[in-house]
Amino acid sequence: MRVPLAYPKRKYDIDMISLAVTLLLSHATLRFDEPVTIIASEDVWVYPMASDPGADETFKVWGIEGKAVAGKPEEAESFGYGYLKFDFSAVPSGKKLVSAFMILKPIAKMTIDKNAKDYPLEVRPLVGRFAEKTFEHGMTATVFPGESIFGTGVVAPVVGSSDAKELEIRVDLMAKKSPFAEIYGKAVSGDKAMFFALTSKYDAAELGRDGIYRIYSRDRKEENMKPRIVLKFE
Repeated sequence: MRVPLAYPKRKYDIDMISLAVTLLLSHATLRFDEPVTIIASEDVWVYPMASDPGADETFKVWGIEGKAVAGKPEEAESFGYGYLKFDFSAVPSGKKLVSAFMILKPIAKMTIDKNAKDYPLEVRPLVGRFAEKTFEHGMTATVFPGESIFGTGVVAPVVGSSDAKELEIRVDLMAKKSPFAEIYGKAVSGDKAMFFALTSKYDAAELGRDGIYRIYSRDRKEENMKPRIVLKFE
């Protein structure tokens, strides 16, 4: 007596469809879990002697007398800041942000300094907004670094690289007590833009010019040298 083939064939088809759906969902999850990298859309070097604030290939960031930010915004002449704008229009919506890192590339002459923990690079929210093409240093009276700090970083080996000479400054923007997640949430539900200030307590007059944070701006030709933020969602 021949056994009917209809049932086994139907079960086989169902199993294959189930497997295909599982694989599809698995791949969708993998793609969704991949980090999203956003390159700075605008940036300026904030220093009164900058020849072209919006076109310099580097930021030079420092402070004075143990201060990273001027006591009054209009008194910023002796400080060096970097201002950055990031456009988050391309990030997925409706998903939970679980990590955010700003990654900056120091120029080749910068080295790892064991004492840098005392004067790290700071990433702060920016009070006010700027446009790269029209920025002038006099605008620091109304566009200036905020009081809170998203996170700090120092020159260190690139995470995951086997080349110890390859360096970066990696800043966890969602460190303890950081307001980043809240401000990011408001930005993505609005015009998708966030503005940042780079600051540091490093005093060149006291510690020498070699330790000034020199960071490649978005005007650097190589994509991997430009300031970027890496976001991960779940």
